[in-house]
This record gives sequence, C-alpha cells and structure tokens, in this order.
Amino acid sequence: MNFEFICWDCGIECIVWGKPAGFWQELYRVPDEWDCWRCDATNITPDPPWTPAE
Repeated sequence: MNFEFICWDCGIECIVWGKPAGFWQELYRVPDEWDCWRCDATNITPDPPWTPAE
C-alpha cells in the first residue's frame, strides 16, 4: 500500500510504499527514512497513523 507524506524541506507530497507486515491485520512497514523526489532531502517517517495515497 502506498502512503503519502509531506517533505519537511519543500512541502511537496511524496509517496512511500508500505510493505504488508501482518497476515490478519492491515499492518504495514515503511522505511525509517526516505528521500524526497523533488528536492532530494532526507525525511524521517512520522509515527502512524499514516494517510493512504490516492
């Protein structure tokens, strides 16, 4: 499932893929850090709940 996060540096929406972590529940793992596609700034993943990307 894809999740939407906002870059701390440029404020643009970035999509990060979450890998399923559970069999019976909808739990996902996302990277602890990810790079913005626009400005290449390294971002830290916030604590859940996360906003699913549309």
